[in-house]
Amino acid sequence: MKCTNHFLKPLGFIFLLCVLPLWVSAQNITVKGTVKDNIGEPVIGASVVQKGTSNGIVTDIDGNFTLNVPSNSIIVVSFIGYKTQEIPITGKKQVNVIMKEDTEMLDEVVVVGYGQMKRSDLTGSVVSVNDAAIKKSVPTSIDQVLQGRAAGVQIQANTGTPGGSSSIRIRGINSLNATNQPIFVIDGVVVGSLSQDNSPLYIVDGFPVSSISDIAPTDIQSVDVLKDASATAIYGARASNGVIMITTKRGAAGEASITYDGYVGWQNMPKKLEVMNLREYAAHHNARAAAGFVETSDYFVEPELLGDGTDWQEELFQNALMTSHNISITGGSDKITYAFSGGYLDQAGIALGSGFKRLSLRGNLDAQIKSWLKGGINFSLADSKQKVGADNNIIMTALQSQPSVAITSADGSYDGPDDQWMPDNPVALATIRTNNNKKENFRYNTYLEATLYKGLTLKTELSADYNLNKYYYYEPDYQFGVKTNSTRTGKWTKTDTKYWSWRNILTYNETFAQKHNVNIMIGQEMSQNHWETQASNASGYLSNSATDPSAGDSSLSSGTGYQNDNSILSYFGRAFYSYDDRYLLTATIRRDGSSKFAKGNRWGWFPSAALAWKVSNESFLKNNPIINNLKLRFGWGTTGNQNVQDWAYIALLSTKATPWGNGVLNGNTANPNLKWETTYSTNLGLDINLFDNRIEFIADFYYKKTKDMLLQISLPSFLGSSGLGAATNPWGNIGSLENKGLELTLNTVNIDTKGFQWRSNFVFSLNRNKVVEMDTETGSLPYELQIGDDKQTVTNSMPGYPIGQFWGYKVIGRFNEPTDFYYKTADGTVKEVARPEGQSIAEGQTWLGDYIFEDINKDGIIDNKDQTFIGNPEPKFTYGIGNTFSWKGFDLTIFLSGSYGNDVLNYNRRWLEISGSNSNLLKSTGYAIVEKIDPNGPDDYRNFHVTGGDANSPRMYTQSSKNLNWRVSDRYVEDGSYLRIQNISLGYTLPKKWLQKTPIQNLKIYANLQNVYTWTKYKGYDPEVGSLYGNTLYNGIDYGRYPSPRIYTFGLNVSF
Repeated sequence: MKCTNHFLKPLGFIFLLCVLPLWVSAQNITVKGTVKDNIGEPVIGASVVQKGTSNGIVTDIDGNFTLNVPSNSIIVVSFIGYKTQEIPITGKKQVNVIMKEDTEMLDEVVVVGYGQMKRSDLTGSVVSVNDAAIKKSVPTSIDQVLQGRAAGVQIQANTGTPGGSSSIRIRGINSLNATNQPIFVIDGVVVGSLSQDNSPLYIVDGFPVSSISDIAPTDIQSVDVLKDASATAIYGARASNGVIMITTKRGAAGEASITYDGYVGWQNMPKKLEVMNLREYAAHHNARAAAGFVETSDYFVEPELLGDGTDWQEELFQNALMTSHNISITGGSDKITYAFSGGYLDQAGIALGSGFKRLSLRGNLDAQIKSWLKGGINFSLADSKQKVGADNNIIMTALQSQPSVAITSADGSYDGPDDQWMPDNPVALATIRTNNNKKENFRYNTYLEATLYKGLTLKTELSADYNLNKYYYYEPDYQFGVKTNSTRTGKWTKTDTKYWSWRNILTYNETFAQKHNVNIMIGQEMSQNHWETQASNASGYLSNSATDPSAGDSSLSSGTGYQNDNSILSYFGRAFYSYDDRYLLTATIRRDGSSKFAKGNRWGWFPSAALAWKVSNESFLKNNPIINNLKLRFGWGTTGNQNVQDWAYIALLSTKATPWGNGVLNGNTANPNLKWETTYSTNLGLDINLFDNRIEFIADFYYKKTKDMLLQISLPSFLGSSGLGAATNPWGNIGSLENKGLELTLNTVNIDTKGFQWRSNFVFSLNRNKVVEMDTETGSLPYELQIGDDKQTVTNSMPGYPIGQFWGYKVIGRFNEPTDFYYKTADGTVKEVARPEGQSIAEGQTWLGDYIFEDINKDGIIDNKDQTFIGNPEPKFTYGIGNTFSWKGFDLTIFLSGSYGNDVLNYNRRWLEISGSNSNLLKSTGYAIVEKIDPNGPDDYRNFHVTGGDANSPRMYTQSSKNLNWRVSDRYVEDGSYLRIQNISLGYTLPKKWLQKTPIQNLKIYANLQNVYTWTKYKGYDPEVGSLYGNTLYNGIDYGRYPSPRIYTFGLNVSF
């Protein structure tokens, strides 16, 4: 042994001589440094790692780090939202790093149907909005986040009432069947597709859900909008109106982070309508008395001595407060991550009796159960209450109420008019009525994902969505002036929905020979939706203290209820192939089976395919100093629509009460030949990034055609469609329509130097739609609107024209002179100008000062055959302009949105310009003055003419005037184009060094102003009127719309 050691000593010496140079060259040194952003603020939590090893550290609260590395090594510095930097050490012991924001979003992960993709790999048309835009807009609902920020997505608020709905359309109107909203998918859960309203598909964290009003915007991480069929076809029957994918915030490994975000704000009316005050009303009353419409009043002898009277808008509308509080906790380890949040929103309405409250709780948990198995669960609870209070009718009542009527009497009770035909006290009605919607929602989604082999995973998900909706209405008895209501009435409605789905998805992802990337997904899904409704109506209550339906008179009460189920079974798949990151192909297919169609038509196929060419990765453009990215896209696909009444394909029975008991009748007219409505879509796109990605331009052109449109067909009454024992009308596939359009998006980094940054974005959307064919009896689809006893056709759709255009009469002149009642034809023949059917030339019928309506069919009579298109509510284009400035912790965002070329049917003016009415009117209301030519002459029409007054208004008239001057006509159609400063947000983030001795990691204070100012020619409250009652075919009709408030908020965001 001793001999052996003696032999090894020289060998050891030789070995040391060999490795000594390597050891000297790789001697470890201690490197210190700081990591800061481009405005000089320390970056907390940045990763600093020796390249090719796990030796690393994260920066502290001051952005400092200390790391022991070989002197010839390279360190890699990275942080989310910044470009990764590699820094050679070469013996340096002090390294200061300035991080640059990553303006290149090509590797950003985008959520698509049943998966995720890098943005650079997208072949379809997808637009994204991140949480930064959400924070700067301070929205109360998700739709407000997207407005004006996503090309091809048109969002209009249907009402300004808190908790109210919006019309959301992706690439136009795709169906004549209801609202045409897209579906939302929140964390994978589909919402919005569970009702028969053509909503867009809402997917929340991968799961379909039935409503998005219960989701706090502060919980959202990102929103991805899938627009063309190559992106949406994977959702098949539910995606014909587009898909909106919403991903909520999730936990991340590391120390727990607690974030609070809260704000307080107030709201007010941006403008009031100019209606008459008491002096003006009194003067007009005297003019009506002189014309013989009313008796003279002793109260109005000298109008100039009167005051302003009651301003009913001032009394009904108010300044209103709103508060929001949200707290979240995120964290976890390398095995388990979690995120929990809770929120409370209380938004009082600017109109009496209105408001919205929402309490929400959300959580998710993800765990690496085994090295090959992970799982997780998402859940949310929400409880909301909407007080409707001032609805469309009450707002119209306020506008029509006389300024001579007081709010309250001397004894403090509510006052009212002395005319039985005048409106009730709107302030009293908004105050004493109960008109509430309550909603409770529980949603969960749980999954297991197993890695079966390298690149091969199997995921199974189970999801459920429960909604409990309640509506409470009660109107007590009252007496307001001479207006008396002696009947106490109440109504309760309870609607519950239960939805569940189970999905199994197998995914394979692999790259071969470093050039061939393949991702294949196949899946199966089954879902069922159950809903039930119970309603009770009661009257004859003994008092107003007990308002349950059971407190009413049982002999005057009624109740009803019904329930139903429908289900879908689906198989789907997607294949993605990329060659050398230059040529991309995506193909999807889905087969849906629906319980809403008969056996032979139950299944539908919905395929899609898309190609993309990354031109910038070709050798002739690679590493080009100007063009950083250039991609061409082409896609085609189909989606379906099954929104018909359940069991419309089979005959149903209904009960009918008779003196001998309940009888059974045919309940509907069945159509066993019903089949899927199908939309075919083609998309051509261009993506280009220039100058180190400081300029990004995206353009898309699309064409969509919907065939076999589903619609309930109107039948003549003699076929049993109306009257006692009538059967409901049948559903049918009645025609086709098309949409085509252009979408442009431009994002720029204008200045990024010395801590100052200025970014801009511009969004432009143009869509044209047209009905191609319609197989109804008349070849058209007229749509009526009933307000009280007044029932008018307001829109119509027919082949060759856009959907839902305004329908009415055209005013072409006024009978100013006796000769205006006649005209000469080309051959010199004298003929009478067309008058309403049955009306002669007389003061009580058609007279001087009345409107002349165009005789469209030239039959000499004005009747409903002379109605025509008088306006189009669809804009020629919409746009959004945003600018964000940041400097040393300050950030300022100014966002504008606009619409051009859309018309609005100002239905309010039909009631507020009836010059002979006893109700209040707009100040602009005028009338023609008709006088005798010869004061001593006869009362014949040939001795009368118009001598003055308003040049564009008819003579003084009432609703009962025979010429029907107030009929729906182009007189009430106005230009609804507008440009609005939608949002101004100013924030300041405190420097990290100010907070280093506190547990606070980040602190930001901000102020926000919404609905700042609007440039428009429209005379109503707001040109953005949306769809009346949420109905697509009432789009652009303004009747008593609740005004959108101007909102001022001040908030605080702090993280620990």
